[in-house]
Amino acid sequence: MSSADTAVLELRHVFKEYAGSPPVAVLRDIELSVHHGEYVAIVGPSGSGKSTMLNLIGALDVPTSGKVIIDGFDIQEMNDASVSALRGQRIGFVFQTFNLIDGLTALDNVCVGMAYAGIPRSQRLTRAADALDRVGLSHRSTHRPSELSGGERQRVAIARAIVNEPALLLADEPTGNLDSVTGHSILETFKSLNDDGVTIVLITHDATLAAALPRKVTLRDGLIVGDTTHE
Repeated sequence: MSSADTAVLELRHVFKEYAGSPPVAVLRDIELSVHHGEYVAIVGPSGSGKSTMLNLIGALDVPTSGKVIIDGFDIQEMNDASVSALRGQRIGFVFQTFNLIDGLTALDNVCVGMAYAGIPRSQRLTRAADALDRVGLSHRSTHRPSELSGGERQRVAIARAIVNEPALLLADEPTGNLDSVTGHSILETFKSLNDDGVTIVLITHDATLAAALPRKVTLRDGLIVGDTTHE
């Protein structure tokens, strides 16, 4: 178990460029550390570099230069198989679209990732049930996505993201497809998980939402232009 003062995520002098004449600089000299137990919003307008930042934090892409270190692992020094394993074991993803499998129950949707890891079904079911309980959805475990509300589907997605006890929960516009009341309930779910020690990075364009979180990192034109913390 990593200590609370250890960085679960570090971006060190990260640059990201895309090919062109001249090359297009999307992120420029990004320095960011997120420690275990933090709850951080990364906020910025369209074109600020949020999607590129998401891909780097999620080990879905590598920087042009600089280092991305996730739970102590430098992703540039790892092969594709090791990076894939890192994503599966140490990062939980929650997206704006819920990405659930229509024909499976909520419980089996939470189990999906564990099946690829070779965990026996009995253990998968127990762990999935525990994860659904953590997001307040035990009573809907046998329902399929079409039988669930938008908020319930997103909570299934959150349960799926936390079932492996990842070092980092990465949420991309998690309330974007929800009405304001349901969105608030999802944020309460995240707060409860963070209170339990889950490290969360939430990417959003919503400045009001970001301002309500304990730490707000502001991106603009590929640069970090603000990093504020409040109780």
